[in-house]
Amino acid sequence: MQVFYGVLLQYFAVLANKKPLNVGLLNMLGKPLIEMSMEIPYFAAICARRRIESIRKQFVESIKNPESSSWPSTKTLFLLRLWSTIFPCSDFRHPVMTPVILLMCEYLMRCPIVSGRDIAIGSFLCSMLLSVFRQSRKFCPEAIIFLQAALIAAAESNISHADSQAYQLMELKALKPVLCIRDTVNEIGPMNFFQIMDMPEDSSIYSSDSFRASVLVAVVETLQGYIKVYEGLSSFPEIFAPILRILFEIVEQKNMPNALRDKIKDVTELIKANIDKHHTLRRPLQMRKQKPVAIKLLNPKFEENYVKGRDYDPDRERAEMRKLKRQLKREAKGAARELRKDNYFLLEVKDKERSLLEKERTEKYGRAKAFLQEQEHAFKSGQLGKGRKRRR
Repeated sequence: MQVFYGVLLQYFAVLANKKPLNVGLLNMLGKPLIEMSMEIPYFAAICARRRIESIRKQFVESIKNPESSSWPSTKTLFLLRLWSTIFPCSDFRHPVMTPVILLMCEYLMRCPIVSGRDIAIGSFLCSMLLSVFRQSRKFCPEAIIFLQAALIAAAESNISHADSQAYQLMELKALKPVLCIRDTVNEIGPMNFFQIMDMPEDSSIYSSDSFRASVLVAVVETLQGYIKVYEGLSSFPEIFAPILRILFEIVEQKNMPNALRDKIKDVTELIKANIDKHHTLRRPLQMRKQKPVAIKLLNPKFEENYVKGRDYDPDRERAEMRKLKRQLKREAKGAARELRKDNYFLLEVKDKERSLLEKERTEKYGRAKAFLQEQEHAFKSGQLGKGRKRRR
């Protein structure tokens, strides 16, 4: 079963790397892989960790070459999605999902954004992380920063320095307005991610306004999901206030489609409502109104003609109770001591009896052995048997 699982996983990876993608066959292979992983979880975790290590090594090598794209391939994305479906996502630390989450976050932070295709891949990673963190409720700053970068790439004018300070952690050479909509878009179609991954990186569709609008819709919807997940955080205003300013600027652009404008307005209203809610719940720091209670100070009591061992408690009933407790404790110690002595005595008696039995058994064995040796000697010397003596 383990050998078959490895072959099936290899076949899944090969199919995910082919163009055009056979999505139906990949979905068909996902169900047996999930069921078999439940039967052999340890081996499935080993296979996943080995592949994660190789993917991480390839990513480190590709990030060194600025000419090639370091964003994950279709095979990597499908494997990450498969593992996030197989293994639990709500554990504090998991041998497979923790490296998977760290790898996806590293993709979002270290891969440079050059074209709209990069933002489409990053938004897909953000949606996968959203499905993971929706269960565990963990905070993912990498996804929030990437979504903020995608919104900045959709703005016409330059964002102020205060709004772009969060991108000092990201390895971006220059964030170009790759999602800025220049012309009017009549209809926004859903983003077909598999079709995008099948196209070459220099395709002209990545520079079209319809593609930019569909990617921007996906970014806004993913951002809305993160808002609903993190609306209970006390630091919600500090996290989403910079994004709110960017959304206000994007929604005022003249070529923005009406459907997208309505989505952005809904998200801005949701952020603003949560920010106002958290601001109303906050209270300023105040000095303590209750006076501090002084520590009780008791004067020491001295007894004249003090006798050691005598109880000077004025409450005689309490003194008698303490005396009885001391006697009970002393008697319990004495009884335990006597029991230990009895146990030692019984062990000594048993050891003596055991040694006597061993000595008798040894003597009996010696006598039996001597008798057998004597019989053997008599037989060999001819004293036993048919009366024949042994010839010399």
